[in-house]
Amino acid sequence: MRQKLFFLIPVLIVFLIAGLLYAAPRGPEIVMGGYSIFHGTMADMTYVQIEKAAKEKAIILFPVGVIEEHGPHLATGVDTYGAYLKCKMIKGELEKKGIQALIAPPFYWGVNNATGAFAGSFTVREETMMSVLWDTMACLKRWGFEKVFFINHHGDVEHHRPMFKAVQKARTDLGIRAYCIIEDWLAKRHGFTGREHHILIYKPEPSPPSQYLDIHAGGAETSMMWYYLPDLVDLEIWKTLKSTNLTFQDMVVWVRGWEDARKVTPQGYFGEVATASPEHGRKLMEEYAKTVTALIETFLQGQYRPPEIK
Repeated sequence: MRQKLFFLIPVLIVFLIAGLLYAAPRGPEIVMGGYSIFHGTMADMTYVQIEKAAKEKAIILFPVGVIEEHGPHLATGVDTYGAYLKCKMIKGELEKKGIQALIAPPFYWGVNNATGAFAGSFTVREETMMSVLWDTMACLKRWGFEKVFFINHHGDVEHHRPMFKAVQKARTDLGIRAYCIIEDWLAKRHGFTGREHHILIYKPEPSPPSQYLDIHAGGAETSMMWYYLPDLVDLEIWKTLKSTNLTFQDMVVWVRGWEDARKVTPQGYFGEVATASPEHGRKLMEEYAKTVTALIETFLQGQYRPPEIK
C-alpha cells in the first residue's frame, strides 16, 4: 500500500500544478494566443475559410507597424504588436455589430527615420514599402475582397507617405476600396482636408493635460505593452527611467532622425514614461478600438462625415 502511495505522489503533484496554472490569471483574453502576431489573423485560417469570408463580403483590417527600438525597457516589436492588437480589438467590436472582418498578417517592414541610428530599427526604402503593400492589396483583390482598412501604429512621417501612396495607387490600379484610418492631427500634418477618397479621419478623445510630450516609447506605449504583453517590458529598467522633459523644439530636431534624434533621446524614448501603468494602457486601447469601430460602421452605412481639420 505504501509503495502504491509512493508512486501516486508524483502524479498528484503534476495534476495539482496543472490545476493551479489553469486557474491562475492568464492576462487579457485578447492575448490568449500568446505573443504570435499571426494568432487570429488570416495566417491561421485555411484557404477554404478565406474564400468563404470573401464571398460573404468580409472587410479586411490591415495592421501596419515597424520593428524599431523602443527605449531600454521595451521590445523592438512594439509598433507591430500595437497595430495587431488594435486590429484584434476592432474586429471583436465589429463582430458585436454583425460586421464580419478578417485581419491581414501584420506588415512590419516600414520606414524608420527618427530611430534609425539605433540597433534594431529596421528600415526599408520607400519604394520597397509601397511595392509590398501594393502587392498584398493585389492579392486581396484577386481573392475577392473589396474593402481594406489600414490600421497603422508608427508615427514616422517618412513611413506614412509610402503607405498613403500605396493605398492611393492601389485604388486607381486595382479598383480596390482601400482606406487609411488616421487621427485629425495627423491629417493636418499631411495636409489632408477630409475630402480624400483614401483617407478616413477620426478625432480621438482629448488627453489630460501634461507637462510632457509623449511621442515614443513613453507613457502610452509602455502602458499598452505592460497591460497586454507584460513579458516584453523590463520593469526593473523602467523603474530607473525618468520622463523626458523635452520641448516642441526638441521634437523638431528629433524628427530629423538618425544621429540628430539620438542626441535628443540618447536612451531611445521620448515621453512621460514614469507614469505608465497597465490600467492606462487598457483604457487607451479600448477607447481607440471603440472610436475606430464606430468610424468603420458609419462609413459602411454611408454616414461617415470627416471631422473639421483645424
